[in-house]
Amino acid sequence: MPQTTPSISRLRPLHSLRLAVAAATLAATAAAVYAGDVSERIATQIRAGIEANTDKTVRVDTIKTTPIKGIYEVFSDEEIFYVEETGRYSFVGGSLMDMKLRKDLTAAHHDRRMAIPFDQLPLQHAIKEVHGDGSRAIAVFEDPNCPICRVFTKFVDQLENITVYRFMLPVISPQSQNLARMAWCSDDRAGVWKAMMNGARPRLPEACNVDGLVEILRAGERWQINNTPTVVLASGKRLVGATPPEQFIDELNKGGKPGARQ
Repeated sequence: MPQTTPSISRLRPLHSLRLAVAAATLAATAAAVYAGDVSERIATQIRAGIEANTDKTVRVDTIKTTPIKGIYEVFSDEEIFYVEETGRYSFVGGSLMDMKLRKDLTAAHHDRRMAIPFDQLPLQHAIKEVHGDGSRAIAVFEDPNCPICRVFTKFVDQLENITVYRFMLPVISPQSQNLARMAWCSDDRAGVWKAMMNGARPRLPEACNVDGLVEILRAGERWQINNTPTVVLASGKRLVGATPPEQFIDELNKGGKPGARQ
């Protein structure tokens, strides 16, 4: 059967992340409800392990058992996290942490699973900008009704020696979809889109072939790009939302070169 081309208005963000967070919250709540007293020997061992692995920077107030054998609940400065008996490895905010190395062990696995092969993006439909020698590359998915996008696009404009592929991803509202159509169908697609990202709302004809715009939306759906701005580095790593400038520059230096791997 031939596939039906989806209209822009039918594409909507997925909500699996919210479901996962809700499930994690329920699991954490259940663990807290069933927490019980831990033996003095185990408590002393865990407390000593946490102190040793964090150079005494983490204060332990209480330690409780959980329904999971070998996993203990620690209450510290009004925060709860979970550790195993050595006090080295912990779950903090849904991430598995190595407290000795101060390393988020979940993040690296998450980044690899969420990576997007840069060359599989519909780059031919992006608005391409080259700054300086263009030696680094990023793709930016943005929506003109996204306040963070409007701030972030000004930051991107200041970056040197970079090739930027801007993708129209109108996912916030029907108004965003209308703006995207107008920019896409204009004689100056890049100029009109930049003006829209800077707050302009021109009235332009919007009757043209929007197959390329639909392909961008399909790519967003395929790779579960549900939020704007989303940046994809040349390495395939994605950065979602308001990444602090210093962190963004660091990520760009590590993963922005063509040929870099996630």
